[in-house]
Parts: sequence; structure tokens; C-alpha cells
Amino acid sequence: RDIAEFWRRWHISLSTWFRDYLYIPLGGSRGGTLMKVRNTFIIFIVSGFWHGANWTFITWGALNAIYFLPLLLTRSNRKNLETVAQGKLLPNLKEVSFMLLTFLLTVFAWIFFRAENIGHAISYISEILSPSLFSLPKFTGMYDALISIILVGVFVLIEWLGREGQYAIERLGLNRKRPIRYIMYYAIVIAIFLFWGEEQQFIYFQF
Repeated sequence: RDIAEFWRRWHISLSTWFRDYLYIPLGGSRGGTLMKVRNTFIIFIVSGFWHGANWTFITWGALNAIYFLPLLLTRSNRKNLETVAQGKLLPNLKEVSFMLLTFLLTVFAWIFFRAENIGHAISYISEILSPSLFSLPKFTGMYDALISIILVGVFVLIEWLGREGQYAIERLGLNRKRPIRYIMYYAIVIAIFLFWGEEQQFIYFQF
């Protein structure tokens, strides 16, 4: 629902390390406004630099710092600590709007994270903002792409329904009868073998 909640849930080990060994020793949120702004930019830019000595990573870190600043300055960075739509099936319109905004801001910053250089990122953004955005893509492998989208949708649904458990699939599997559980387990295994695609290097091996 905001960038602060995103960072509490994403890459927890890295963000916790930077909080404990960089942000808090720098003074954390104890000082004045300028110190808070300085510390925020330092931890995000250093986290970008940790990924690689490239301006793309520095830009990615700076963008996240900029996203975080309004929350910090309005003291609302500790608002969304509970599970979204807790005890309800669906979130309200306000929560959906904020989640969509957070998602768009995050993937925009990730353009710089994955780009080869700043020029490449700007070129990519200009293509996104061109009229081609409103046309259906045509490329080889459309069927595989459609299957992938459906699978992603299924797993997002599983994650959503199990968001209040210790792990998402807990609610779907453990309380079912044995035949249903095993059908589900085998379906997951079969899906992995059918759709795992070509071997891809884990992205964090390069950092």
C-alpha cells in the first residue's frame, strides 16, 4: 500500500541489514528533518551501489529514496503494518488504488535496475510511453506467454487467499482431505516440469 510497506516485505534480509548497520548508526530518525532525509538517501543509494557500480543501480536507489520521502516527512511510514484487507476477502477501493500506485512506482524503478545503462533505460521508457502501448503485442511464443500469464494469475490468487497464514499454501493444503492434498501436490510438480522453461541464472549471483 506504500513504498515503506513494500520494503518491509521485499528483500527483508538486505533492508534489515542496512537498517541495523547503516541507518541506525547514522542516527536513524532521531535527528531533524534534514538528517532524516540525508539518512534515507544514503541507505537507498548505498543499497543500489551494493548491487553494482553502475549509474543504473544508483538511480534505482535514488528513486526509491524519493518515493519514501513523502511518507517520512508526513510520519506515515509506519502506517500499514497489518495484513491488507485483514479478515476480508477483498480490499477496498482505496487500498487497491494505493497497491496499484506502489506497483507502478516499483516496476518503473526496476527499469533502471535491469537496464544496461541510463540511455537504455530512457529508451525503454520512451517506448513504453509511445502509442504502441495501446496495441496488442505480436511475437513468437504468444501461446507460452498466455500460459505464463494464467499461471502467474493462479499463484497471485493463491498468495492473496493465504496472505494471513505463515505461508500462502498453508490454507489451501493442510486442512484438506488426503486425496485432495495429493492432487494439489502432484499438480504443482507437473506444472514445474511442464513450464520451467530454459535454465536461467539466478539474478543475484551477479552481485
